Amino acid sequence: MAVSTRGEKEVEVTSSQNRWIAATLKAVAEMLIAAACLMWVLYWFFSPEPNTDDDHLSNNTKSRFFRTDGREGYSLIYQTLPWVVVAALSFLVIGIRSVLRKEETKTVSKGNATFKISRLCTYPLWARSPFGVLTASDFLIVIAFLFVTFYHFGRKTHLSFKEIDAGKAMHHHGPVISKQWQKVQSASYYFGTISIIPFSLLWIPVSRGSPLLRLIGLPFEHAVRYHIWLAVFMMVFVSLHSIGYIVLYMNTDQTSRITSWETINEKCSVVAGLVAWIAGLVVSLTSLPFFRRRWYEFFFAVHHLYVVYALFWLYHAVWNYHFFVIPILLFFVDRCLRFLQSRTLVDVVSATVLESNAIELRLARNSNDGMMRHALSTWCIQLPSISRIQWHFFSSSSTNHKDEKEVIIIIKPLGSWTRRLHKVLADNDNNHSSSKCPFSFKARVEGAYNDESDFYLRYDSLILVAGGIGITPFLAILKDILYRYARTLNKKLDLPTSVELYYCVRTPEELSVLKELDILNILPSFKEHGLNIKIYSYVTSGQRDNYQAFPYLQNNLGTNKGIDFAEYGGFDKLPTLSYTSPSLTNERCIVNGISPISNVGETCWVASITIFSMVGYFVLSGLANLYIVEDYTKNFPNYNRAHVVVACLVLGILGFGGILAGIWYIILKRKSEDHISTILPFNTKSASTSPQAQYAPSVNLSTTPETIESGESHFLWEGDLHIGGRPDWKDVFSHIKQRYRGMVVGVLVSGSESMQEDVAVQCGKHSSFLFQKGDEDIILEYHSVSFDL
Repeated sequence: MAVSTRGEKEVEVTSSQNRWIAATLKAVAEMLIAAACLMWVLYWFFSPEPNTDDDHLSNNTKSRFFRTDGREGYSLIYQTLPWVVVAALSFLVIGIRSVLRKEETKTVSKGNATFKISRLCTYPLWARSPFGVLTASDFLIVIAFLFVTFYHFGRKTHLSFKEIDAGKAMHHHGPVISKQWQKVQSASYYFGTISIIPFSLLWIPVSRGSPLLRLIGLPFEHAVRYHIWLAVFMMVFVSLHSIGYIVLYMNTDQTSRITSWETINEKCSVVAGLVAWIAGLVVSLTSLPFFRRRWYEFFFAVHHLYVVYALFWLYHAVWNYHFFVIPILLFFVDRCLRFLQSRTLVDVVSATVLESNAIELRLARNSNDGMMRHALSTWCIQLPSISRIQWHFFSSSSTNHKDEKEVIIIIKPLGSWTRRLHKVLADNDNNHSSSKCPFSFKARVEGAYNDESDFYLRYDSLILVAGGIGITPFLAILKDILYRYARTLNKKLDLPTSVELYYCVRTPEELSVLKELDILNILPSFKEHGLNIKIYSYVTSGQRDNYQAFPYLQNNLGTNKGIDFAEYGGFDKLPTLSYTSPSLTNERCIVNGISPISNVGETCWVASITIFSMVGYFVLSGLANLYIVEDYTKNFPNYNRAHVVVACLVLGILGFGGILAGIWYIILKRKSEDHISTILPFNTKSASTSPQAQYAPSVNLSTTPETIESGESHFLWEGDLHIGGRPDWKDVFSHIKQRYRGMVVGVLVSGSESMQEDVAVQCGKHSSFLFQKGDEDIILEYHSVSFDL
């Protein structure tokens, strides 16, 4: 016994030492990342002044492999190098963080009385802004961005104006012009310079598996708004740059220069810049919600003009590619991995039309794919039978628990794509005798894009506010909490103890989606373990026609009087139309699950592919400098230099990173085949079958009494139902403030923009900003979990 105890202590000491080493390595990597980011920012404050000796750097660090002369030398060291350091070390931090999380018994630490930097991200400073709900951190980010860009612009223009006044022309080609027009030219030039800042940054938010987003814990669905803001700033700066030069040329007898194509040395190709500007305007205009929500396929197709924009940007001013080449490389590595993952046709295990008219899709998943899925995860899905172009994001209502065998997606038919999907299922319903499947039951899937922090676990109390199909991510959160309680019975862990769900729907039938949370199979005795769940439902429709199937509800129409939720079971009496896909009919059948080759897959593989791609680019770029470009002072056309840059980028990704991606694919394929061989019975029939799934298509439209009765026992929690009215959020949050005095409460919202704004306003009114003012004060930390692309 003593020996056993001693051995356990030695294991604990070793584990503690390993954690300390890992934590120290993580801290060092984070400091290096911070230093690299600071270097990147400081360039815009201390870059060389106009007409200074740009050869100072090249005189001290001469190199032909990595060009270090003049502008390119400074941008290579102070702009390209920081991106490389940040990208490489981000994977190290992500890997160590995931290991430490697995070893920790407490998922997240709690602290109600201490100041948290994270509260800057959760306090709604401006709830009804033109850009939606803006938190304090959003304001700080925007202010910091504008400060850097306009400081650089102001410093450069001020210095250039001084030299113009002193009689020194700046960046001038062509006939002699007045000092006023020289200043217009200078200001226009530096508007183009500061447009490089948002152009280099906007590639990061749209890299869905970007290591930089994962490093700071910013989910992709939240990062999209930053991409939009950066694109707006970039187009404003580029437009001022373009308009300034057009006005200059038209007023100084240089109109012919607008359509000129300079190809000597490093002169600008004006017409190439004009083409890039026009392409950017087209992309920007078609990205407005008016176009995007009505003609998604048109928006999606036109948005690919970003390739034209970037290419003609290089034609226009090829020497500034060092500023953004690594962000573009990271974006295209991400695109390549997404392409590989989506090549696998995933089987849809079942498709069910719920009473609410919503569609539930269950996608096959691989049990050994190595990907970490969290409750708040989104998937990008294409159904080739519906459209081969359209990809759509959907929140998952499933978790990473071992009992979750599929990825569950609930879709409400709102747009043209979802209505087509619903029509296919409905048309199949009209032909019960048909043995055909409703559709091919194949999907292309990318993801999962997770919020890896599981931030909702750090709160003792949660307020969940959902509208319509926005309930989907909250079903996943409730499942995750229940599964954690079930796994840790008789153990003390920091998990939420109180959850209140406010759910708004238009018709009573829409409440049926709550049945997807099967508490009976997870933890029916959750109340005995200290978990309190309450649901407050609001059916907002005031039309009596929507309550014909529920005559006992019409008496409460318009009164907004709460009905005990346990007494309401009307939607459980409705039939369910269930479409079952070709599924497992016996143990020999196998389904194709979601491919584990993902930009958010195994960190070691993704990091190796990314780093090898960067190394490949630099090697090819250096060789091109030595043997192709050779001398930049010779007549080497700028468009050819742009082609060299693009070729090095593409070949670096495909030739270096692509080899590793191919090896990863082969390894996973062999593992999959080995797994198939272990579950297939050893007989002649099974040995001759393909490793693809063998299906028996069927359509199940039956509704049995057992199915109806089983639904009535799903609602084990407390709550009430309100008919014909919307929540009075002011009154709701007044009661919340009374119930949770002195606490930090997490408020999560998933619904329409107006709902998010209403809740954010109340969080701002009833909550302290950073510190609790007293023991009776409450802090409401606002989180939006809605996805709007």
